[in-house]
Amino acid sequence: MYYMKRNYGIDLLRIVSMINVLILHINKYSKQITLKYNSPKYSSIWLLQTMSFWAVNGFGIISGIIGYKKYKFSNLIYLWIQTCFYSTLFNLIIYFKSNLYSKKYLFLSLFPILIKRHWYVNAYFFMYPLLPFINYGIINVNKKIFRNIILLLILFCSIWDVIGSILIGNTNYNFLNNGYSSMWLIILYIIGGYIGKYILANEQQKTNLFYFVILILIYLSSSFFSLKIFFVLQRTKIKRIFIKYLSPTMIIQSISLVLFFSRLKFKYNIFIKFISFFTPLTFNVTLIHQRLLKENFLFKKKFLKLVKELHPKYLFFKIYGLAIIIYILCSIIDFFRLLLFKILKIRELSIFVERKISLIIDQIMHDN
Repeated sequence: MYYMKRNYGIDLLRIVSMINVLILHINKYSKQITLKYNSPKYSSIWLLQTMSFWAVNGFGIISGIIGYKKYKFSNLIYLWIQTCFYSTLFNLIIYFKSNLYSKKYLFLSLFPILIKRHWYVNAYFFMYPLLPFINYGIINVNKKIFRNIILLLILFCSIWDVIGSILIGNTNYNFLNNGYSSMWLIILYIIGGYIGKYILANEQQKTNLFYFVILILIYLSSSFFSLKIFFVLQRTKIKRIFIKYLSPTMIIQSISLVLFFSRLKFKYNIFIKFISFFTPLTFNVTLIHQRLLKENFLFKKKFLKLVKELHPKYLFFKIYGLAIIIYILCSIIDFFRLLLFKILKIRELSIFVERKISLIIDQIMHDN
């Protein structure tokens, strides 16, 4: 069994990834990405987009790095309960304050996967039952074969997407859905498994400054290349050919940052405590902030007005600052959820449900 001590650099990358996801959503929900070409804010907004689009890929790769060594069905149950909690909570607030939702919709809040509340959670749920098979392959497959599989996956799902976009203008394959799919998460998970097994396994490996500089240069070069192509193809339907999850440049960005953060070492406990506090709260930031940004009743109007009124000067840093503030506020909200779940022993409940399901399945198989 391949074992790796807790990597606080990877944990920090989770936090950075979520902040970048927030930037994407700030620009999306404030409609900043639809600004007129050559407007004062346009270049800054799309530079932000290009430098942040790697974030979801980063989450997928991290899940493979961490997840291939272990599998707990109770984690999926726990995630279901968390998702239901926030789905129901926000819908109840809206129902009692504005009466916008019907009682039937409130009931459906208990089934967020059915109503497709969050695409990433949906994709993760459909991927998770397959992970024991995927993990078995990651652990047992030959290194050379493993590497060739990844290269073929990138060739057919990423590079081929670019070629197809150039030739026919649209390659939104049904099974990939431009990266908004379980299949794409599986591919990222497999890439993460390779990185975790063969690249990050040697914790004693020393890393010099040159290594970090090269990785940052790769990340920045990929970002500016994608942005340059975007501006060159501005008047075409394929202008975002390299600003999408499937893009090879976005894969390069995410891998370079994974390798960068994974080699960070923290000498001071204050940094470790900071990372340890925010890491378990990070994923649920996406469950919270999207409802706040989507719902006019909760937050949307005032926030969008704030973003639209931001002066173009230093806009790049202002959006980053807003994303960090939203991240902290949502993390504080989730901290109280975490305390409540500890009091109610939801983690223990998830493990109990897992055991009961296993016993029922074992009994059915035995009877047959």
